[in-house]
Order: sequence, then structure tokens, then C-alpha cells
Amino acid sequence: MPHLSELHGAATHLAVVAIPLYVIVLLCRRAGLGGGALAAAEPWVVGGAVAGTVLAGATGLLVWGQAQTELRGGQFTLGTAHFWLGIAVTVIVLAVAAWRLWRVQQDRHTHGHALLAGGVLALVAVLAQGYIGGRMTYDQGVGVDRGGQFAQTATGARKLGVALAGGADQAAAGRMAFARSGLGCASCHGDQAQGLRGPALAGGAELEEFRGVHGDGLFPPAVVSDRDFAAIDAWLQTLPGSRERR
Repeated sequence: MPHLSELHGAATHLAVVAIPLYVIVLLCRRAGLGGGALAAAEPWVVGGAVAGTVLAGATGLLVWGQAQTELRGGQFTLGTAHFWLGIAVTVIVLAVAAWRLWRVQQDRHTHGHALLAGGVLALVAVLAQGYIGGRMTYDQGVGVDRGGQFAQTATGARKLGVALAGGADQAAAGRMAFARSGLGCASCHGDQAQGLRGPALAGGAELEEFRGVHGDGLFPPAVVSDRDFAAIDAWLQTLPGSRERR
């Protein structure tokens, strides 16, 4: 069964191919190349661009939550930029398609300067979004198990396991794991678990809540065990907070 992030990648690549192809078709038509063949192919290319951007947007919304739990701290600006660029690409492509349809209904040619400018603008936006998406995937590990920021998770969990096996105090080991240099929890929840992009955890957390948010994201059970969580929670309980224990 394909993962939602894989479906997003498939839909995105349809738009990535169709949008530059549309610009090439318009440039060729303006240069008098291709004749009737390119004129007949143009609506199919536009249709591919529309389908690709709409499907990419729909699947992107489905994996939005995954990005929120996998981009630590300030890195979430990548997710925000990627999201809004996707909105911009969709709006531009739909506007170009609507403008082209209007010109067809008016029995006018469909390779004018305005449509070409819209295609070029969509191309620039999709290139920028693709670059940011690449950063999210290959640098930060969004949608890629055991990659990017998952490497920090694995390293932090290994350090925590060594500390606990060596007889370290549970709360002290949990504090080390919570830190930005450990599992990196502090990047989103604050150095004292006071809350930043993520919610405040001072006073303690619930295992079920932790698994519900991060179980399929940045801290999978196969890497961060219940014992690891218990150590972190032991430190959280030493901090003054308003969270109620269930």
C-alpha cells in the first residue's frame, strides 16, 4: 500500500513535467514551430498541469501533519514556504487554464504573451517549491524513514540507551535526551519544555499522546522505546507545569 507521501511525490512529478512542457509548447508555437501537432497537444499539456497541481495539493494537505511532526523548531519554515508556494502554483495554473479556455471560447489564439508569462511564472514557482521540497526530503527526512532528521533520533535514542544501561539517573538521562543535542525534543517544545512550536510538556506527558502524535513520524516505537519515553517523562515531571496527569 503506497504511503501518502509517495502519492504526493507521484502527483507532484506530473505537474513538474507538464508545467515546463507547457512553456516549451508556447515558445515553439510563438516561433511558428510544430504547426497543428503542437496546437492539438497543448490542451492535453494544460490538462496534465491542472491535474498534477490539484492532485499534488490534495495529497500535500494529507501529509501536512507529517511535516509538522518531522521538522524540528525553525526548520518548519521550510514546510510553511513549501505549502504556500504550492498554493501559488495551483492558483497560477488554474488562472492560466481559465484564461486559455476563455480565449478558445472567443476563437482567439492561445499562445499570447499573457499566457506565456503565466506559464513562466508557474515554472519559477514550481522550481522554487521543488527545491524546498528537496530540502525537506533529503536534508530533513520528511517522508523518508531512517533518513535526514531521523538520524538524530536514532543517535539520541542510542545515547539514551547507553546512559540508562550504565545506571544513570532516569530523570538526568531524560533531560539529556530531551535537549537539542539529544533526541531534539527541545527544538519544538523549548529547553525547559515550556512550549515553542510544539505544546508545553512541563509537568509530564502521556505515552498515548506521544505515540499518537509521533508514532508514525519522527519518533517511531522501533527507535524510541517506552523505556526511553519513561526517562524523558521522569525529567518532565520534575519541571513545574500545569499539565494534569491522567
